[in-house]
Amino acid sequence: MFINLKHADIYTEIIGSGRPMVMIHGNCCDHRLMKGCMEDIFTAETENNKNKNWKRIYFDLPGMGNTVLKKDISTTDDTFNIIEEFIDKIITEEIFYIASESYGSYLARMIIKKYPQRIGGIMMICPVVIPLAKNRNLPKKEIINRDNEFYKSLHENEQQTFDNMFTIQNSSNWRRYTKEVRSGVKKCNITLFKKIKNHGYSFKEDPDHLDEPYKNPSLIITGRQDLSVGYKDAFALIDKYPHSDFVILDGAGHMLQIEQKEIFDQLVLKWLSKLN
Repeated sequence: MFINLKHADIYTEIIGSGRPMVMIHGNCCDHRLMKGCMEDIFTAETENNKNKNWKRIYFDLPGMGNTVLKKDISTTDDTFNIIEEFIDKIITEEIFYIASESYGSYLARMIIKKYPQRIGGIMMICPVVIPLAKNRNLPKKEIINRDNEFYKSLHENEQQTFDNMFTIQNSSNWRRYTKEVRSGVKKCNITLFKKIKNHGYSFKEDPDHLDEPYKNPSLIITGRQDLSVGYKDAFALIDKYPHSDFVILDGAGHMLQIEQKEIFDQLVLKWLSKLN
């Protein structure tokens, strides 16, 4: 369905009922990234009659997926203004929760900054901490395990994508990436993405300058081999989120939720168990 706002029609999928959790995906993909890694967890919990009272709100960011922009935007602040209107319209409860990934975690932290009393808990997967890529502290490229036969079956540009996103390269990881991430990349408004990236990717106001530390349960998961945002910059978040589990996963690049699914699932379950 679409949520009609002043400047955009936001493509939205809502699953379940109960406490609302807003799922914010990363740049140049769509809602399927978050849905792909989260729904198995909620489904398993439902089957066990645990944590079943969750309303999962998946949506496509402006310029991505099926969301339709009615007005041109050029900055992350413009994107955030639309998200803010979306949340105000779709969530009637005072308290809600956030699960986010990469650029989505950058946006999510601005929500924390503006509405700290409304957010009951936050999860960040491979969060963007330093907006400008040239200023990020990134690890050296490392491929830990590769299925060479499958790798050779990919086109050169697919191999490059695999190398940039994954450190464990096999057919199952590629299939999930194709289904959950690459499918959304194909729908991204690349022109808009480049404009925001080159001219307005950083918030005008730093989302990490909080009036006081955010004390509700948090989960911050990083990949040791993440070539996109790294893991070292995320250490700056620890004192700002004093009740967070902060995890660095070895054998994980920017798609850690795919490469390390079993550990990821357990970490999310632990975080969910802490939420009121």
